[in-house]
Parts: sequence; C-alpha cells; structure tokens
Amino acid sequence: MRFTNKIRSMLAKLQSFVASHQAMAGAVLALAIKGGGAVLMIVVFTLAARTMSAGAFGDIAVWFNVLSCLAVAAVFGQENLIVRSWAEYGSGGQFGLMAGAYRFGWTTSAAATVIACIALIVGDQFMSAPLPLPALGAAIAFLAAQSMLHYSSHSCRTIHGFRVSEFNRELTWRLVLLLVVALHLHGDLTLTTFFAAAAAGMCLSIAIQTVATFRKFPAEVAAARRQFARKEWFARARSMCLSASVEAMGQYAEVILLGFLVAPAAAATYFIAARIANIFAMISSGLNTYTVTQVSTLHFAGEIEGLQHVLRSVMTVVFVLVTPLFILLVIAASPILSIFGPSYVAGYVPLVVLASASFIVTLSGPASGILMVTGGERLWSRIAILSLMLRVLLMLYLAPRYGASGAAFGWAIVNAPVAIGVSLLCRKRRGVDSSVLSILPGLRMLTHAARAQLAPRP
Repeated sequence: MRFTNKIRSMLAKLQSFVASHQAMAGAVLALAIKGGGAVLMIVVFTLAARTMSAGAFGDIAVWFNVLSCLAVAAVFGQENLIVRSWAEYGSGGQFGLMAGAYRFGWTTSAAATVIACIALIVGDQFMSAPLPLPALGAAIAFLAAQSMLHYSSHSCRTIHGFRVSEFNRELTWRLVLLLVVALHLHGDLTLTTFFAAAAAGMCLSIAIQTVATFRKFPAEVAAARRQFARKEWFARARSMCLSASVEAMGQYAEVILLGFLVAPAAAATYFIAARIANIFAMISSGLNTYTVTQVSTLHFAGEIEGLQHVLRSVMTVVFVLVTPLFILLVIAASPILSIFGPSYVAGYVPLVVLASASFIVTLSGPASGILMVTGGERLWSRIAILSLMLRVLLMLYLAPRYGASGAAFGWAIVNAPVAIGVSLLCRKRRGVDSSVLSILPGLRMLTHAARAQLAPRP
C-alpha cells in the first residue's frame, strides 16, 4: 500500500513538473511575441519621429491613440465574450451555442465597427482642423481593421491556439507598417500613408487568422445547429465593452488630452516616453493573452489549484524578465530617448515615472482579465470607470501646469494602487493570487485560506 502511494506521489510530482515547464514555455513564447511587437512598434515610431517634425509626429501620435481607443469600443466586447462563451459552453458540450457564439461575435463586432466608422466621419466634421479626405479614408480603414483584428485574434487564440493568433496580431501587420515607413525616410511620410499601411497589414493578419481558425474548427461544433442566446450575450457584451473601453481610454487618454490641452509637441514627448514604458504593458498584455483562455477553462471546470499553478509559473517568468528590463530603463532612459531625436530627451522624467508604475502594474498580474472572463466584468468596469475619472481630473489639473511630466504622475498615482487592489480583490473573490507574490511559498497559505472561504459549506 505504501509502495503504491509512493508511486502515485512520484507520478503526481512528475505531472506537476511537466505542467509547470509547459506553462513556463508557453509564457516565454507569448511574452517573446509581445516583446517583439513592442520592439517593432518602437522602431516604427523612431523612424517616423526622426523624419517628421515634432508637430507632424504629434498629429500621428494623437490620431493613433484616438483610433486605437475607438477600435476597442467598436468590437463591442466580443473579443472577451467569445473566450468566455467557448469555455463555458464547451465544458457542458453545448456545441450549438458554441457555434452561435462564434457567428454572433463576427456579426456584432462588424455592425458595431460600421457604427464607429460613421461616428468618426461625423466627429471629424466638428474638428477645428478636419482631416483631408485621403487621411480620413486611411483613418477609417485603420479603425475598421484594428477593430476586427481584436475579434479575429481572440477567437483564433481560443479555437486554434495563441501561436498563430498572437504572431499575426503582434508581428505581421507591424512588419508591413515598418517596411512602408522605411521606404519613406526622405521626409515624405504622411498620416495617410502611415494609417493606410497599418490597415493593410492588419487585413493580412485577419485573413491568416481566419483561415487558421477554420482549419482547426471542431467538427462537432461545425456540424451542430447554431443556437443563440442574444439577450444574455448582449448583456454580457455591454459590461465587457464598457470595461474594455474604459481600460482603453485609460491607456490612450493622456496623449489625446495633451494634444488638446497643451500642444501636439507635448503629446509627442509623452507618447514617446509612454511607448517605451509600454513594453511593460505589452508584457502584461501578453501575460493576460496567454492565461485568459486557460483561466476561463480552468475556472468553469472548478480546477482552482490548476489555475493557481499556471499563474505561479507565468509570474515566475514575468518577474525574471521585467526586473532587469526595469533597471535598464531607469539607468539608460536618456540615451534611449535621444535615439528618437534630441528634443525627446525632455521625456526623461515621464519615462522613469511611467516605467516605475508600469513595473508595479505588471507584477500585479492579470487580475482584471481574470475577473473579466469569470463573471466579474461589472465589478471591474466600475473600478475602471472610477479610476479613469480620477485620472482625467488629475490630468486636467497637472497637464496644463507640468506638461508631459504632470500627465505621467497622474497616470502613476492612480494605476499602480488600483493594480495592487484588484490583485488582492481577485485573491479574495476567486481564490487565486495573480501577482508575483504567488511565487513566494510563505504567502501561499493566504491563497489556500481564501479558497477555503470560497468552498461550499456542507
């Protein structure tokens, strides 16, 4: 009997070891793809900044943030809804609802994207300096392509896997954009060319992802008669869309407001600092991307211990990657900024502040994503709205007085404490610790205690 128990114990340890290394390998690959995308985008903006005036580059920076923010709202929460629906209905063998949810995501996100494009056309007419017709056309194409890329990426990752979805989401379209920007280094790069090239690259990414998804689409789901729960899906999508939109506004608000409150040049300075510090956000997004599908599947299967194991493995990788990166950014901030041009060295303080806060946010883990796909989308939307309102108020006070540095301090003062608080809330509500603290053995007892409180009473 003892011998049998020892064998079982050894097999369990072996299985845990293999699962741990698989999770770590997957996390490394996901973060490498995200990091590659971040580096490509920094190269793109470096070339653009060095070949354009600060004002012209500021216009691209402001419109890039406006359109990216609109694209998140335009997908109407379908990128998160398909992740939740696929796992929830798949665990119960409800193939008709799985097929219906996939179709519903495409049609709903397409319809919402059309509405967003119309809103962009109308809104542009009220601008003090409306975009020329070619630039407006390129902006519409960029908005539509980015919106649909959000849904195609999430659905491809859920059905096919993250390797195909994330490579094309992060790298393919940026490589196309980089090639076009590199061909316009003689000072003839325009806003129209920039957004048209980005839109073309995104369309290529969508096509590759969609073909890959259909090739690996489950036969039983494809054969099932489509079923729809539109009322329930719309209710979930509204909350998810609100949360994602607020989060996107939180990511892009500072550049947009600086462009209007101060000047495009100030927006350009902050934008460069934010894009460099954004490498932490890209890693955090990659972490969220890699874990979100597993989070949804493990949560609805009731495998909380397995979910914590995945999070612990991923956060180990994240800690090893981001700590030296943070130290490097703080030490070499000025030389890095000078690559974009001498005028951008003024972004030293914003870069250090943003990098420090982003470092804290990244180490807090994907708590918001966990809440989003496990039924806590309304709670997270309220937290996101309140934090955004506070940031906008700080921005209105600090930006006119202190420019890009004021905007950076406003972002850091709000975002870092919120990330820590949401991580603690996730541990209390879901019984898992999403932060880097989960890798410390002495703190695992707290997580076990939280799970014991969540367990049903006999």
